[in-house]
Amino acid sequence: MKQHTALLLLLPVLLAGCESMSVSECKVADWGRVGFADGTRGESDRRIAAYTEDCGKAGIVPNAQLYRYGWDQGIVQFCTPANGWREGIQGNSGKASVCQGQAGFAGFSRYLDAGLQVHRTNEQMQRNARESERLQRRLEESKSDEEKKNLRSELRQIDREQFHLRNQLTQQQMQGP
Repeated sequence: MKQHTALLLLLPVLLAGCESMSVSECKVADWGRVGFADGTRGESDRRIAAYTEDCGKAGIVPNAQLYRYGWDQGIVQFCTPANGWREGIQGNSGKASVCQGQAGFAGFSRYLDAGLQVHRTNEQMQRNARESERLQRRLEESKSDEEKKNLRSELRQIDREQFHLRNQLTQQQMQGP
């Protein structure tokens, strides 16, 4: 019963998180600036639909033309090699679609791919580190000489792979803008 009460108390907070813009923000919005801000963050221009829905509840109709004009200016600033690299390193491959058709798409895409390689290498290194820690704990707990020998062999293999991945990561990072 307490879980249901807690959920009911959290529901308004969760639903508020779905709102793209509050009524008070809708009333004072400069739609060109809103579009520009969304563009510079790499948000889709389809976000205007969410604003239209949320602001429509208050009887306010966003100016889609001003929004699009601002977004067109902002997306140019987002679709750069540096942002592609940053998004890739963070593992955010979903932003590539907003840059398709934009003048900066080729550079953004190239560096997004390069950043994603860095991200994948870092993830593999983290998985290896966790596995190494797990094997090290097993080694400390092991009573069998044969098991200890096998665990040490696995740890050496992970160390060799980590060495290879560190070298690979260095090469990948040199591909950044």
